[in-house]
Amino acid sequence: STQRTLSTALTSPKLGYNRIMMAVLLLLSAVVTLLLLQSTEVGAFVFVGSTHRQQPRSCSTSILFAKKKKKATQQRRTAAIAGKGFGVGKSLTTPNPQQQQSLKPSALIAHTESQMHATLIQWLQEHPTTFISPKFTIKQSKLGGYGGFSSTSGFADGELIFRIPRECCVTQDDALRDITCGEIFQLAKIKRVPSYQMLLLSGFIAKEYLLSKRMKDKSAIKHWSYFQSIPWVQNQLGQDHVIFWSQEKVESLLGESLAYNDALLIRKTVDSAIRLMKDVIQPIVENADDEEIEEAVKGAFVICLSRSFAEEVESDDGTTVEIENALLPLLDVLQHSNDPNTSLESYDDYILLRARGDISADEELFHCYQEERDDVIPKHKFFTRYGFIPGVRAQVVELLENKSSIFF
Repeated sequence: STQRTLSTALTSPKLGYNRIMMAVLLLLSAVVTLLLLQSTEVGAFVFVGSTHRQQPRSCSTSILFAKKKKKATQQRRTAAIAGKGFGVGKSLTTPNPQQQQSLKPSALIAHTESQMHATLIQWLQEHPTTFISPKFTIKQSKLGGYGGFSSTSGFADGELIFRIPRECCVTQDDALRDITCGEIFQLAKIKRVPSYQMLLLSGFIAKEYLLSKRMKDKSAIKHWSYFQSIPWVQNQLGQDHVIFWSQEKVESLLGESLAYNDALLIRKTVDSAIRLMKDVIQPIVENADDEEIEEAVKGAFVICLSRSFAEEVESDDGTTVEIENALLPLLDVLQHSNDPNTSLESYDDYILLRARGDISADEELFHCYQEERDDVIPKHKFFTRYGFIPGVRAQVVELLENKSSIFF
């Protein structure tokens, strides 16, 4: 990567000697940071759902790209989520096979009065294989923020609500194939840097988000319309997370709580990612200072922790099953319920959301992020991972100040 950057720089009349050397030094610094991250105990999470832990191995870039995920059937294997492991997001639960409905591209329908979601839907509908039922709409949820709803006519059991092509989703492949920093992400995966799955996804979208802020033509950023629809900073769309908190706030509110150690581990992992991404992003994003990169990486980690979905994928040789996380546009608009009224089906080229039982007109649509069981994910960990506590309307700060049994 350093050699390629140097070669490009030497043939560019726009770059002087000092900028060439700065780019080389920053890229070398990124490699050193990766090696340090590999040896540290900070953020060493184990992803749940893998039936076989793949050992670190050396492989070339071409081999890495050649190892496409193997599907035993058309339908992907789905993760057996146990609520443990950093970055294990909303589970891809697959119902029993149902009769396939006609999947015609959806007509251009607004579906929402929210401008940011209208822009997202318009972008999704530009893809020829997208389907969004005219009965689906987005509006404000009683749980806070936005949610998905049925319109004036409901859904029948098993009825298709929407189909989103994987091309519109944000995946690890997007990070690994990125022309600007894909090689660094490949190295992180090969070296099995702690929590590399979250690093790949969050690092990639942080870089893309910072680039988009400097571009007049936003269409150059593939997922720009999606990035506009998700919160990047604290309190945007009611978003809060321990990643955004100051250390003083963590110590004063969480210091003696059940959530303290988990919060510290997540925050230390994010701090390590920030150090790495500063070295990766600064040669790529013009005039990106440390504070801006830190804010973008924190926002990206919160997005990936609270919104990513997890599924099991197999390697070509069938010996390895690993968890991969992905951001699935539109699906992440749905609020959480332990008794969801939708089911998600995952396929090679697209994802489908169907009604799980009959859904009445104007009824809110829900998906289960994680099963609400203490042996799966206790409520205090729900907060440190997703930023909220299911079934609790009281403010988290108030619960902590009153020493609620959820945390103490």
